[in-house]
Amino acid sequence: MVPLTTLLDWYHVAQTPEHEDAAVAALRDAPGRSVFCLGAGWGTPDPVDADIRRVRAALPGDGPVTMALGLRGPEATSMDTVARELKLAAALGLRTSLHVDLVGGAVADLREHGLLRDTTTFVHGNGLSDEELRMLADAGSTLSVSPDVDLKMGFGNPMTGRALAAGLRPTLSIDDVPSVGGDMFSTMRTAFAVQRGLDGGLRSRDLLAFTTIDAAASCGLATRIGSITPGKDADLILLRADDLTVFPVTDPAASIVSTGHPGLVDTVLVAGRVVKHNGVLLDMDLPGLRTRLLASRNRIAAAAGIPLDGTWRPQPAAQ
Repeated sequence: MVPLTTLLDWYHVAQTPEHEDAAVAALRDAPGRSVFCLGAGWGTPDPVDADIRRVRAALPGDGPVTMALGLRGPEATSMDTVARELKLAAALGLRTSLHVDLVGGAVADLREHGLLRDTTTFVHGNGLSDEELRMLADAGSTLSVSPDVDLKMGFGNPMTGRALAAGLRPTLSIDDVPSVGGDMFSTMRTAFAVQRGLDGGLRSRDLLAFTTIDAAASCGLATRIGSITPGKDADLILLRADDLTVFPVTDPAASIVSTGHPGLVDTVLVAGRVVKHNGVLLDMDLPGLRTRLLASRNRIAAAAGIPLDGTWRPQPAAQ
């Protein structure tokens, strides 16, 4: 299981309301805290406001699973639609998120139309100019960097250094778990190593802030989680310091960022409830989940005609 206490699920694959409800049910069954970021209109020709309102009514905002709205943004739809989606999000009290990859100008277009918000998180942003990054900082928006996906998919170097230079506090995201794994330790290490290689910048404590208090702020949860502070929920990950891969630990922050891995996770608490102890998840039927996952994988592969021996390769698009 991913060693996180809080997950933002950017869910833009729903084809029916039943898909949405099943996704929410899965997050509720998981032992952690989640933000269900429902992609507006991705599975249908146009957003269905009534359906977004239906999901919002089921996720009022004070439980372990909350809601955000995933925007398509000006790269994928009209500016009028972006404005309508932002208006809906504001009416429902939802934060928003959108992906901006290699194409620059999207942020400038949004600002020109008065659509930059301090409740919006932009993901990737590799095509954004330094000026556009400053626009985000001025608007109070946030930026989530996906270092492993950015590099693997050819988007470019992670934006951590450029974001900091523009006055942004970046956060880190995994984005594509099947492609790069769900390991935030590796995500921190990639961002750290690349930026150190580029300009020698960043410290280990920067990376820890990106993945804790800065991440909580970008999800609108900074008053509840992200730091060990009286009055906040007790969301904690306890790591073993006697494991031979890190022992002896002299600088905890440096050890976590440079050599940390999921095998170090001994105990996890979410809102004060112990959900993992001695390296074992509690109250979870993992054998049953594995059986269902294999059956689902096999069914989908058979329907798509994809062999499971590692020989399948995607076919080039028709010209």
